[in-house]
Amino acid sequence: MGEDPNAWNNKHGHLQYDKSMAKTVMTNDINQFRQVGMTEHNSTEVLIIDIGNTRAKWAVVENQTVGRRGVMPTDDLLATLPEILEESDAPVSWSCVIPDLADLLSNALLKSGRQAWRLTCHDAPGLSFTTYPKPEQIGHDRIANAIGAQALVGSPAAVIDIGTAMTFDLVTMQYGFIGGIIAPGLAMMTDYLQEKVSLLPELPPENLTLGPRIGRSTIEAMSVGCTRGYLGMIQTLLEGVREEFSELGEDEPTVILTGGATRGFIREALSEYRAEPDLTLLGLAEAQLRRLASSKSG
Repeated sequence: MGEDPNAWNNKHGHLQYDKSMAKTVMTNDINQFRQVGMTEHNSTEVLIIDIGNTRAKWAVVENQTVGRRGVMPTDDLLATLPEILEESDAPVSWSCVIPDLADLLSNALLKSGRQAWRLTCHDAPGLSFTTYPKPEQIGHDRIANAIGAQALVGSPAAVIDIGTAMTFDLVTMQYGFIGGIIAPGLAMMTDYLQEKVSLLPELPPENLTLGPRIGRSTIEAMSVGCTRGYLGMIQTLLEGVREEFSELGEDEPTVILTGGATRGFIREALSEYRAEPDLTLLGLAEAQLRRLASSKSG
């Protein structure tokens, strides 16, 4: 069994890993870590900046609730940064998938004098990657999703996030982040059909509904394939995830839906699972609060 940095105690005011307590502490998972300092920070705002390839989002998060927020093209972020910083004087927690822009934003935040911290695999409080060979390859949004899942439901957890691609992010009690799954997003399926197959009509993914089991027209047949076929892929992948967790000696993971998985026919079909559209933002906020708690206790 690998060491689990989620097993912590509060000895002499410091967060420390305790091998002898790992089994007991992990019963409450990350809560033991959070109790050391989170209660002192539970009213603290965090200003979130989450930068993707095409869109950048900001939000003010307090007590696991997203308040004021905005979204813009990624190219507009630096010009808009002064206005974003005026939204809150709280510490900034940010992530960015574009290396060059990350350097520019880091310098801009440093010049602003604002307390700011970037989420990376090398600084992800309470989340371990002991069994993952190259954690630096994990998208920062996936790390935020994993931390958000820890905060909301504990471990083990499985996050399903549907955007341009669909990702599964898997967090265990024993080993932290163990990996995941990357598959095509729904738009990739619908766009590819229309692009590569002659005479097939356009089928916008936002128009898809869970209808008949077989199609009696071209558009219906496409819709059945894209809806029921996509759901079948999700369920098959989930079956494999559950088997993997069982083989690791883990309980069945709590499933959280985020991104496009929280809308439309996917949400309707997977209604038994918790939906949290803002999981990435909440994870970024949680990571910053853990960091503040750890710094204060240390």
